[in-house]
Amino acid sequence: MVKSESAALPDKIAESLKTLIVRGTISPGEHLGQTELAERFGMSKVPIREALKLLAAEGLLRHDRNRGYFVAHLRQDEAMQLYKLRRWLESELLATARWPSEAEIRHFQKRFDNLDNLERQKKRGAWTEMLGTLRYDILDLSPQKLLLREATRLWTLTDRYRALLPRERGVSFERNLIDAMAMHDRNALLAAYHKDRDRIEAALEQAFEGREPDDQIDGDFEDALPAGAV
Repeated sequence: MVKSESAALPDKIAESLKTLIVRGTISPGEHLGQTELAERFGMSKVPIREALKLLAAEGLLRHDRNRGYFVAHLRQDEAMQLYKLRRWLESELLATARWPSEAEIRHFQKRFDNLDNLERQKKRGAWTEMLGTLRYDILDLSPQKLLLREATRLWTLTDRYRALLPRERGVSFERNLIDAMAMHDRNALLAAYHKDRDRIEAALEQAFEGREPDDQIDGDFEDALPAGAV
């Protein structure tokens, strides 16, 4: 069932706010006032309020009954738990994925070539979107669609933490996954995946070193790695 334009407004506002939060334009701990947001988006408080509720349900915002909505802090304990959950779900999806046909392999490889071109052209938004679609399509080879749905939900929650990681040009471990799939080598497929997860989790732990004692981070990550990168 297709939502009416008015019913879809909260979703659109939530997506816009999510992008600002993930990119660090709206900082961790920042207060999101309904009046200010209504003025910013040029609409009433009703869809704004519903959008904030959606983001709070996803864990991107924290709600205080007396003070309103705030962007959730970046916390090491939360980050590591989220990435552990992602590792379990994604490795299970890869372990049960069917082998793609030769035509599908060629199509994946062509898409990765297009991804490399976007990186060279520094088209960050298009690169991020394409990488996310590629990752989804690889994991969608598994019949376990409930696990896939939960994995995509976790991507939203880990988006902000990706911004803490150093930008590494030319790194596309998903291409290694396709190479392993082309050889029908399940061990190589899972080994490539876990090697990259080890790298990401180690980099994330390092990013938190020397931060606040309570392991929460405030800050502006506008120039950090775009969402969906890892």
